[in-house]
Amino acid sequence: MKDEDQFKATPPSIFVGRVGYPKVFAGPILSPQANAELYDSPDKWSGSIEDVLKLRMKVARGMKLVDVRLKDPDRYVLELQEAVASIKSLDVDAKIERKISKFVFDSILKPSGVSLKIEDFKLESNPRIPRDVEKVYYDELKAEEAIYYLFKKGFSDYYLQKIFSAGMVGIDRKLVPTKWSITAVHEIISKKLKREIAELPEINDVRLYFYEYFGNRFFVLLYPSEISFELLELWKSSNWIGRDSEGLRDKKKYSSLSGGYYAAKISAFEFLRSIKRKAGVIVIREITPQYSVPLGVWVVEEGVRRSLREKYLRFESCNEALDYVRKIVSTKFKSFKQTTFRDFV
Repeated sequence: MKDEDQFKATPPSIFVGRVGYPKVFAGPILSPQANAELYDSPDKWSGSIEDVLKLRMKVARGMKLVDVRLKDPDRYVLELQEAVASIKSLDVDAKIERKISKFVFDSILKPSGVSLKIEDFKLESNPRIPRDVEKVYYDELKAEEAIYYLFKKGFSDYYLQKIFSAGMVGIDRKLVPTKWSITAVHEIISKKLKREIAELPEINDVRLYFYEYFGNRFFVLLYPSEISFELLELWKSSNWIGRDSEGLRDKKKYSSLSGGYYAAKISAFEFLRSIKRKAGVIVIREITPQYSVPLGVWVVEEGVRRSLREKYLRFESCNEALDYVRKIVSTKFKSFKQTTFRDFV
């Protein structure tokens, strides 16, 4: 089978690199035609790490050198934007120059199979672009305003990451490296949600949620408080503990826990808005040796989101809830064993 025949659809999605910025490699994420949307929809993935890898090794990154500045975008970039904005998969014709046999694994990005250096590509089917997306594309809205407007209209942050990366929102339009766009969209939405949640009444009990997901164990503790957020990561393989937090004031520095911090926060704040309550939030993520290959920050986002869909345990106090967690996590984490609720606040 020729490469041209193997990769004939886009889910749709985009990859924008960051090496060499502002001139970077950018192109469509290409997949087999059958059930193309599944290849780029983390909210639909389940099973084992091996199942995700088998799925994602079937996709390829299209790569062509472009300038991120979009004052006068050429046909290639315009086709990319239409593909990304479409809410249905598209058939494409990709002219492949050569295949680069290099699988990509990253703590923030989803894994992907081979990279393909392409001369050009064009759409062979008509995109279906929502009216609200067309509206923000042509309106003079700041990127933050456009992203949150679309989020409130029901578009997922996964979709918004793609159109943000494709340079389809904002006044000074640019392509945005995929790694940056993921965290940027998480933070844009989280900041807006935090302002809304801060005006809501507090929850009146201490709740602990739990979910195990691809070798990660997520404990989400909610307690009566002004809005605050903390992530604690426990790496079982290296006996390492990392933590970062914020209150009502926004963080000024990039989190020491990288993109996982922002991925956990958006899911927690989404949930609080859905129940119309504010709370203090502590997310404890235990990374077990079963998490053998990095799959991207979507694991954190979905892990926290799915935790909050489960039935919760109610406790009399936060320390009682932490005592419960301590009985479950690895005994290696001596510093966590000695942690009390006061250490978090």
